[in-house]
Amino acid sequence: MNRQRAAQLRLSPLYVQQGLFTVLALVITLIGGQQFMLWQHSQQPDAALTPTQHFTQTHFSAVSSQTADAAPMRMMDVDQAQPEVDMPRQERWVF
Repeated sequence: MNRQRAAQLRLSPLYVQQGLFTVLALVITLIGGQQFMLWQHSQQPDAALTPTQHFTQTHFSAVSSQTADAAPMRMMDVDQAQPEVDMPRQERWVF
C-alpha cells in the first residue's frame, strides 16, 4: 500500500463529484429499468403465462456417496492429551 501513488493521482473534488453523480445516475437507471420491466410484466394477461409445476425433492444423494460409505470417517485429536498438572492453563481464542 503505497500512499505516494494515491497522492500522485491528484483527484480534484470536481472529478469525485462527477464520478458520484455518474454512479447515482446508473443506480437510478437500473432501478427504473427493473420497475419498468415489472410494470410491463404485470400488464400482460394471465392467460399468456404458462403454468409452472414445482416438484418437491424427496431424496438427496451426494455424488460421492458410494466412496464415502466405503471409507469410514475417523475423529482425529486436535490437541494432544496431556495431564493438567504438567501444563499451565493457556488462554485460547476461537474465532
